[in-house]
Amino acid sequence: MKKLSIGLVGCLLFASNAHAAVPNDFDSDGISDRTWIQIEGDRSLTWIAQLSASQAQIALGSLGKAGDAITMAQWLAGGTQIGVASVNTASNEIEWSIRDSAGNIRTKVLGKKGDLVVSGADFDGNGLADAAVVRLENRKAQWTVVFDLFASDTPVEKTFQFGDAGDRVFYARAEGGSAVDWIGITRTGSNSRTLARMMDVNSGAIKQFARLPRLASQGNRPRPFPIRQSSGTDLIGFSSGSGGKTSVKVFNLEGGAVSSSVFSGTGTSTVGEFLQGPGYEVVYESGEVATILNPRDIDLTETIALGGIPVDEVNINTLGAIAATPTPASTPSAGDEPSGGSPAQCSKFAKMPRTHIYKTLGSNHFSDIRRKTIGLILKSGAAGPFPSCIDAIDQNGNVVAKLGLYTVGGGWGARYYAGIRCAKGTPYGGAEVAARALQSSGSSKIYMKFGGVCYGPFEANRCINSTSC
Repeated sequence: MKKLSIGLVGCLLFASNAHAAVPNDFDSDGISDRTWIQIEGDRSLTWIAQLSASQAQIALGSLGKAGDAITMAQWLAGGTQIGVASVNTASNEIEWSIRDSAGNIRTKVLGKKGDLVVSGADFDGNGLADAAVVRLENRKAQWTVVFDLFASDTPVEKTFQFGDAGDRVFYARAEGGSAVDWIGITRTGSNSRTLARMMDVNSGAIKQFARLPRLASQGNRPRPFPIRQSSGTDLIGFSSGSGGKTSVKVFNLEGGAVSSSVFSGTGTSTVGEFLQGPGYEVVYESGEVATILNPRDIDLTETIALGGIPVDEVNINTLGAIAATPTPASTPSAGDEPSGGSPAQCSKFAKMPRTHIYKTLGSNHFSDIRRKTIGLILKSGAAGPFPSCIDAIDQNGNVVAKLGLYTVGGGWGARYYAGIRCAKGTPYGGAEVAARALQSSGSSKIYMKFGGVCYGPFEANRCINSTSC
């Protein structure tokens, strides 16, 4: 490993506090094992972990398929179980499945198609994961929380309202000396700063934080993710990509800046106890490099990326959202919130026109980067305008790749490719785009966004209107 240092941005005080078992610690050494999934040719998911004690890679089994939501968590006593949530197409119910220590698959039903799936939280503080789904009812966020979903034959269920249409859902531990996760929402508050409201679902106690950064409620609004601390109160991380780079910023709940790091590429951030010492760390993976960020002393440790799609226990995704009337632009929506609709930045939706050819890899005669990247080729006569850059977005509205304008004319209406011009930072083929969409939204389907018009959704790893794929 290669260790780097950057300047101190903030400081923390620590106190001892009992916490649940370390997440995804499959060799029981007190350190999280880096875990990832691979999408196989039949779209099934293969789970793999690298054991921190020996560095050996072990197979955790096969569970789920591309498009499922990841729900790996400590559902049962004794450690982490791999898991997914998927939509039963016959009933439109959401089925939560885990693989237990004996290799058996257990399944429970909670939620319905279009709900926001919230996984990895421990709302009662007993060390076992609790499940939640959120949906909009009359523009109010209705939560259903089920305690110990897999650990109890008769789990306790609570249903209540907390939040409004357009709010951003998250969870974190908001009180020192406690291992209880609080539900939370973010929205734009006064002075254009972010307002966070959090509630303990057991007591109904509410806390409000009004100094989180603007990035949490404006623009792409990266979802806050909790970073466990020995003090009992979590730090809050934000990971956002732009211009071929990814920024990982960490704050305390009072809005105090703790660290800020910028990495090359548009990779994936995961959280866990990856280093010895109090509190969790963030691992950012892009290309062949993984960087472990310790936000407490602002150290960066470089190691080798493991491939596949990195996963952790913090997972919040809409599952099987139904394309419907989008939320008006005057009411910003997170896209993957319980809106029952599609990305809010799309003013119009349409199927991919027959004049538009989507290819997962470039033609064989290419000798440049286009051979290895996705392309969108518009036939002669295709309707314009032809912008210089288009976004490939997932079903939550996150940009998973860009395509730059290669040329207009030459026997075609226009040709766009990832990896060139504005898209130099995202030189991805269809398999990589599908993997990134799955990681960020729980679905491998994407839209092509031309201004406010979004074509799709369609599977990122399948060609459209092409005779040569």
